[in-house]
Amino acid sequence: MGPENPLVSLSAYTTQLQEHLPPVDTIDATAKAKNGATGTISISFGTTLSGSEWTVACQDGVVSVTPGKVTIGNKTEEVQDERSGVPPEMRAWGEALAAGKANERQSPEEALADLELIEASLKSGEQGGKPITLEYQTW
Repeated sequence: MGPENPLVSLSAYTTQLQEHLPPVDTIDATAKAKNGATGTISISFGTTLSGSEWTVACQDGVVSVTPGKVTIGNKTEEVQDERSGVPPEMRAWGEALAAGKANERQSPEEALADLELIEASLKSGEQGGKPITLEYQTW
């Protein structure tokens, strides 16, 4: 959404579906951007669903990511599926070290923005979906 239109608030419901994953294993949230646009975030480690999919609807089309594929509009491209973001993150970190310059996508501010979404989701869920104001989504 960019620095001109950051997320400004989030409202979530949380639950624990699996006994061995306390206290929360599922988040269903709605986020609102500065311009009023809204979107949903659904994350569950407690569901029996085994798929992993990301879909972003934009003004000029849709981007979908499924294991091994990225689709932009009507064009699908095969991609390496490492089943985790850890190997690419470690490669990017190593490349930044070797180049002697920080990777902006791995900045403390980026990490804080990511953590803020999780924390706001958990706080909102504890309060029955009460909207939480976001402060650090300005990257």
